[in-house]
Amino acid sequence: MLIPLDEARNLIDSTSFKNPKNIEVDLLNAVGKICAEDIYSVQDIPEKDLSAMDGYAIKVSDNKKKLKIRGKLFPSSNDIPEIRDGETYYVTTGAPIPKGAEAVVRIEGVKKEEGDYIIPNIEVHKGKDIREKGEDIRKGEIILRKGEIITPYHLGILSYEKITKVKVLDINFSIFANGDELSPFGDISKTQDSISPVLIPLLSKFGQVKYLGVAKDNEEDVMRHLKNGIESSDYVISIGGSSVGEKDYVKKSISKMGKIIFEGVSTNVLKRGGVGIIEDKPVLVLPGQIVSAITVFHEHGLHIISKMLGSEIRKFEEITLAEGIEVTHNMDSTYLLKEENGKAYPLRWGVGLYSEIYKANMFSVFKRGKKYEPGEKIIAQRFLL
Repeated sequence: MLIPLDEARNLIDSTSFKNPKNIEVDLLNAVGKICAEDIYSVQDIPEKDLSAMDGYAIKVSDNKKKLKIRGKLFPSSNDIPEIRDGETYYVTTGAPIPKGAEAVVRIEGVKKEEGDYIIPNIEVHKGKDIREKGEDIRKGEIILRKGEIITPYHLGILSYEKITKVKVLDINFSIFANGDELSPFGDISKTQDSISPVLIPLLSKFGQVKYLGVAKDNEEDVMRHLKNGIESSDYVISIGGSSVGEKDYVKKSISKMGKIIFEGVSTNVLKRGGVGIIEDKPVLVLPGQIVSAITVFHEHGLHIISKMLGSEIRKFEEITLAEGIEVTHNMDSTYLLKEENGKAYPLRWGVGLYSEIYKANMFSVFKRGKKYEPGEKIIAQRFLL
């Protein structure tokens, strides 16, 4: 039985899944993983007013006057003097600003005089070439949100904040394909499973992945794979065998071992993707066609992970259609999209187009019977990278 997509989303929201595990890791091992908690700044960045240039710290009222150089300050300087009228201090980039100084005059903007004197000869204003305390990050400000993918670019600020370890999501996944016609990924004796290798690196962002190979087209073997997955992991993903044919055993087996939350949705491409639960653990049932499998994973699979984490990890955005689409199918339809220069270009429609899936970087659901014009705004979900 197919249900509306919104109803399927509501069912996932209202289902309680087993809470995911977290693990604390060193910063370098956190890159590419999902942050499991909000992380806040424990200090201002910078911690004090700093010079943004090599030059001379002055009071603005002393600009273009003859000033006595009272000393030099470097990034390692700890004792911060107070500046008086008619005085200046030489400061290097990153050095603390003397108390009472209001601007930095760059080296090229001063005229040196005998006896350690200078005369600033360019216009300056209050705050000129000074990095003010807390200008970048304020103490207590959130610097990394729960559910956010940790990138190499986060490591700089985390290191500056003296944070050496972070908690990341650590879901254990099991994944297997179905079909007598398939061999496991890496075995080319038959048509090898070509969908698991797409999903495994994506799943690795959220934890550990165990590949269970390929289940044969019989209920006993499908149930054996499901049992192995439930016993060894927090989240099971099955690929193929998701329809209602004679040899489609996955949903039947889930019903015997647990409960089917929904069998599928009344939206093309996503149609045969279902969700079940066994021992409080989610089981995602993906169709055996590449475009369907990847879009169902992003639609239902990431929704489940978001529900488990308690924070949204899917990325939705409003974008402008570059070309028109007229949906002539008898139900709402999912289209792959390629975003270029802020516009979404529809790709060829179909469930098994391997050549289109690597071109796409987002997808969207379009209403049946509707004609979408170029320039129209839509909501699209971006693919994980």
